[in-house]
Amino acid sequence: MNTLQEISKVLLSSKKIGITYHVSPDGDAVGSALALLNGLKFLNKDAYLISKDIISENLQFLKSSSEANGKVIKPLSETDVVVVVDCGNFERISAELKEFKGSIINIDHHISNDKYGKFNYVDINAAATAEIVFELLNIMGINFDKVNEDLYEIGTCLYTSLVTDTGGFRHSNVTSRTHKIASKLKEIGVNNTYIYQSLFDNNSFEKIRLIGKSINNMELLLDRKVSLIKIPKSYGEELNIEIGDTSDIISFGLQIKGVEVSVLIKETENGSKASLRSKNEIDVRKIAEKLGGGGHVKAAGITMNGLNLEEAKDKILEQIEKELL
Repeated sequence: MNTLQEISKVLLSSKKIGITYHVSPDGDAVGSALALLNGLKFLNKDAYLISKDIISENLQFLKSSSEANGKVIKPLSETDVVVVVDCGNFERISAELKEFKGSIINIDHHISNDKYGKFNYVDINAAATAEIVFELLNIMGINFDKVNEDLYEIGTCLYTSLVTDTGGFRHSNVTSRTHKIASKLKEIGVNNTYIYQSLFDNNSFEKIRLIGKSINNMELLLDRKVSLIKIPKSYGEELNIEIGDTSDIISFGLQIKGVEVSVLIKETENGSKASLRSKNEIDVRKIAEKLGGGGHVKAAGITMNGLNLEEAKDKILEQIEKELL
């Protein structure tokens, strides 16, 4: 594996840099990518975002989020390097990179990372990929001891990543490093109240109705230790809403007393996509990996092409039941 110093040298010597993340990007993916994007621009580098996905509405307060407009889905001509953040394997990258001849830099914190880049840096002890990006930006010469508008915007992206990937600093992945970085970002003026309000108190009426509809049809299974939420495409069509990031919906399943694992399965064009969250001892990463997915001990995901919601449900429950025995 490479060092952040080596990756810093590659980026500083590159003329044109693309940045991307995993499909259906969450707060850490978006925050890390935009922090790096804005940081490179601050250093006067020619950097841009590559994204098949439109960034979810609750993350569009972050600077440069509008670059994810669905128009740039592969590297532009003369791009030297593409940085992929928060993505464990090549197939889940939100960009078309199969024909890219330049270098790929892979920066991540998932234990199941496939090391698909020419340059790879994976820190499984980082609570969020943003912790790695913070260190990388420091190495590249961005001093977070100063207070200015540019650093405030970069810091807002990083803090957003920390908040979303740690469940508001309540998950077991939080370390002293997480709090030290958050403290440093607060010192340069990052407004945690504004970030929380933008993330969690800024839903459309249609999104609240989607949440309500989803929870209303939640099931408790396997001796009430598993909560299951299914979201068919018809929900989005009925409410006239794009079903994007559903991390806020799956969290309701873990709030139920006695539930050990929360599962959310949503219907896609090609089949189903599932998210898994655990509360205590169950390692949902193991469950996801057995079904072709990956992630963390407490949070994982699976793309299940060719399977409808019921078929995906049966396969996931079969694996969870084995872990609960």
